[in-house]
Amino acid sequence: MRVTTTTPPTPVPAGIRGRVLRLVESKPFQRGIIALIPINAVILGLEPYPAVLEAIGEPLHTINMVIIAIFVAEIVLRIYAYGWRFFTNGWNIFDLFVVVVALIPAGAEAGVLRVLRLLRVLRLLSAVRSMRLVVAALGAAIPGIASIGGLLMMIVYVFAVASTTLFSTVLPSAFGDLWLSTVTLFRLMIGDGWTEAVAPMAAEESWVWGYFILYTVVTTLIVLNLLIAVVVEAMERMKVADPNEEPEPPTAGEAAILAELRELRAEVARLEGAVATRT
Repeated sequence: MRVTTTTPPTPVPAGIRGRVLRLVESKPFQRGIIALIPINAVILGLEPYPAVLEAIGEPLHTINMVIIAIFVAEIVLRIYAYGWRFFTNGWNIFDLFVVVVALIPAGAEAGVLRVLRLLRVLRLLSAVRSMRLVVAALGAAIPGIASIGGLLMMIVYVFAVASTTLFSTVLPSAFGDLWLSTVTLFRLMIGDGWTEAVAPMAAEESWVWGYFILYTVVTTLIVLNLLIAVVVEAMERMKVADPNEEPEPPTAGEAAILAELRELRAEVARLEGAVATRT
């Protein structure tokens, strides 16, 4: 898994600040922070169990405080290393917010703050480049997702009205009104409810199978796959546009071709030099 910094590369300043910048951008430092995030997530997941807290509550609390202290130190070092540029990156602001929330005391009565502490798990989104790419792609795909979502809503609405008209008296528990029909069609779209909603009616009227198969093909196999295609296309665009993308090393064949091209250029340069000398 390849990780990169959350801040664009900047010239390394001299002195202590430069050493701090090299430290926070080093792969061992970043991987160490990434390794602490799942550990902290496991600790947060064990806190709701009274038996676990009774048995190893103190060690868990100590480890949790040490991890929070490391996160605070990391944020302070990054702010010192990047200066004002730290606050120009959205992922950095998110990391700072998560760390600040972790420092707020949350007692038993402060349920919201205790829930907000779970945001520490989401620091993986800013620490791992592949996860940042997925989030950025989802954001870039929102216009396409909205368009396809609107199309899906229209199709479901049309089938809901038709299903209520056709089957409200046959199976009122599933198609008694527009809302029940919409809920039933949503269940069918995700592959649920066929035995309760479709099979009883299809046992009496075989054409019912064709009606709901048509609905499934239109909604699931076409519209939802279009949604996936939009997200994948957005991910490809983000991958191409990512300035932090590291080029893949050339294969053995490509390396040989590049070496031959370099030799050819050197030979052409020598020939041009010889021609220029003679003239």
